[in-house]
Amino acid sequence: MIKKIHKIPDKVFFNAVFLIVVLWNLKYFFLPLQVPFTMIAKDFIWHNQFYSTVEAIKTASLKTEGFQDEGEIGFVSDIAQNSVFDLVDTIKSYYIAQYAIVPSVLKNDLKHKYVIADFEKKKTIPDGFLIEQKINENIYILKRNDK
Repeated sequence: MIKKIHKIPDKVFFNAVFLIVVLWNLKYFFLPLQVPFTMIAKDFIWHNQFYSTVEAIKTASLKTEGFQDEGEIGFVSDIAQNSVFDLVDTIKSYYIAQYAIVPSVLKNDLKHKYVIADFEKKKTIPDGFLIEQKINENIYILKRNDK
């Protein structure tokens, strides 16, 4: 006896595969509608603080006479490093200042004519320096006192 195998019509097979694909991708259907609401909930404060700090340092460095002529600029900070894992917090201000004063190079010492100072706690100006520009409540451009 020969048994006949029932053949599934191509249209039914195509519709089944198409339905599976549509249902699988339905989770992405509402994604464009979610974007405006995720933008409202997104915290842009740090992003704006970064760019406003960079712009403030850049503007102050352009206003300071002779700052752009220096190839190397010093850097000093009192931001404490609590642990090895706080690396981002301790060097963030250094890299922000370096980004703002390009093409000059920022060195982490006081051996240069100009120094960018980032004081988080107490504003103790190093010996031999005067405040050239106050950038914001924490950041200053210091100039070596030639006297």
